[in-house]
Amino acid sequence: MDHTVSNIEFSRPVDVSELTGQSRAISVRATHAECEALCRRFELEELRALSARVRVTRAHDGEGAPAIRVQAALHAEVVRICVVTLEPFAHQVDEEFTILFRPAADLPRPAGVADETMSGDSPEPLDGPEIDVGELVAQHLLLALDPHPRRPGAAVELGGEAAPGADTAPPPYNPFAKLGQLKHKM
Repeated sequence: MDHTVSNIEFSRPVDVSELTGQSRAISVRATHAECEALCRRFELEELRALSARVRVTRAHDGEGAPAIRVQAALHAEVVRICVVTLEPFAHQVDEEFTILFRPAADLPRPAGVADETMSGDSPEPLDGPEIDVGELVAQHLLLALDPHPRRPGAAVELGGEAAPGADTAPPPYNPFAKLGQLKHKM
């Protein structure tokens, strides 16, 4: 199964085979056209800015095998539609992430174990000499976005006489509540 994306909107490939020294610092910033393309892909109202500071480092995984660590801090300015008011609102996303990569050929594949059962701390497979840090930033932006965006201060209005902010949850079940009512009738 081919997992490659044919038209990556925010591509910033880094050749890790030529990683000199121990690390490399990279700053990436999306152009206006890239922001618009990511907007369409992620179904956002607007993506005003996307940038990240990325550090690519030679490292070792938990088993001591050689690996590549990608650490990034991304910043985005996004406009979303509030699920409560249906009005657009702007907010900022600041997110940090770290991913460990190992050459795919070096990753252990226990017999009969599916990809879904591998540990969440397992290194990601590296299929070639490049890591696309732009695509990693874009994917982590999407992961950082609330799937049900709500404008700050937007509250769901419930029908009835409930005051704003009042506790509208039903009281917890109390098996002795009926007995308490009977006591007053005696």
